[in-house]
Amino acid sequence: MNSAWENKAAGYWIRLAEPRDLPLLNAIELAAATVFPVGALPEQVLSERLPLEVLRAGMQAESLWVALTSEEEPVGYLLLQVLEGIPLLAQVDVHPAHGRRGLGTSLIARGVRHAREAGFPALYLTTFAHIPWNAPFYERLGFVALPKEEVPGVIADILRDEQARGLDHRVAMRRSLREKDQP
Repeated sequence: MNSAWENKAAGYWIRLAEPRDLPLLNAIELAAATVFPVGALPEQVLSERLPLEVLRAGMQAESLWVALTSEEEPVGYLLLQVLEGIPLLAQVDVHPAHGRRGLGTSLIARGVRHAREAGFPALYLTTFAHIPWNAPFYERLGFVALPKEEVPGVIADILRDEQARGLDHRVAMRRSLREKDQP
């Protein structure tokens, strides 16, 4: 299950996270937050980081992947969580200095493959609907925005929590993992 993706031409590769990676992931998360337009995120959210124990749990569950440079420096990561039987792309971050090179797309493809191999029929995420490069990016990868009545309860709870933290304009998205439903 620890198969790595490599893009030697671009100098990056992806593998499951290892303990040495965990202390470096929060810096990627904080740097990634800086690309949002001024005022798009509440000030307190700009400094939020996933707790180390959440990252460690993802690593132990083999559902935390890192994108690395050829020097093995982590520059992006993806955390997939299963909540009440529903797989969720809980966090996807790429350091802006390494953005626009396909790392986010490759990380998400790895999460999609993992969820499909685990037998899940769909994969979920929450994201911003009003930021041009957020929801549209996921749409290009096969995710579709869900009407409120189709949002699973645990995902609706996440949206409510995000709203309470001042994150407006959030939407739940789903990607079918069935081959016949692929774009």
